[in-house]
Amino acid sequence: MQTYDPRTISSQVYSVLNTLKESSTEPNWKEQKSQAVELYSYLSAWGLLRLKAEEFSLSNQPNKQKVVECFFNTLSAIASPDKPKQYRGKEGLKVLGDINRLGASAYLGLTGIALQIAREFAFWAEAIYPKDAPPENNTPSAPGGNE
Repeated sequence: MQTYDPRTISSQVYSVLNTLKESSTEPNWKEQKSQAVELYSYLSAWGLLRLKAEEFSLSNQPNKQKVVECFFNTLSAIASPDKPKQYRGKEGLKVLGDINRLGASAYLGLTGIALQIAREFAFWAEAIYPKDAPPENNTPSAPGGNE
């Protein structure tokens, strides 16, 4: 039986998100951060199979799609290190959706690991991506300058 050390999950998520941020430009960061933070909510509401399908529907939003791809790459590396590409791409959708390849118990266990990974994505996104700067006060002062 494989054991899952939370530190391993945390360090892998940090590494993946940090690499994603460094490989993109600042205008893309807000969208990437938003998607990383939303993974847990989406996964807990809709499930792993639907999140995998969502990856393909985000083709017109490549920054969000990259985050979901990174999520499934991380899930594959952690949950099945002997088959690290098992949940990637279209093949991953087939594996997750096929009850003959992944039984109910295995799917529920995988979902539990995925929820932990999604929590780490949300945490590290807040730590890695810069906070939104507060809007500057551009209100002109009144004539006479009572400030």
